[in-house]
Amino acid sequence: MTRARFLKPLSAVFAGMPFAFGMIRAIQTGTDVRYIWVAMAAMVGGMVVTGVVRGFRRPLRPASMAAAVFVVSAALAVVAAMLLGTSLGPGLAIVAASFAACFAAASLLSLLARG
Repeated sequence: MTRARFLKPLSAVFAGMPFAFGMIRAIQTGTDVRYIWVAMAAMVGGMVVTGVVRGFRRPLRPASMAAAVFVVSAALAVVAAMLLGTSLGPGLAIVAASFAACFAAASLLSLLARG
């Protein structure tokens, strides 16, 4: 089994985790879809960083790109949650960091799969 055949699906699993948590929350409460919006904002952050980095002449190291994805994804997740009425606190920080970590891991695994 090649490395790419293993890492690409694993990357997709990590990228899907925040949305799975959002769906679980929405199903449990019946109305609360805030996690889905926060996951979407974090994903957009990761996509923006990945797109910008791909435009560089000299690519960043994988760990540097994952760190950048983490920071931007977490920041956008916090902004989205606060726009949805969530107050800044430890719960929001944990959710934002968790979602950002998922997208950073997905980005790292996807980059490593390319070789």
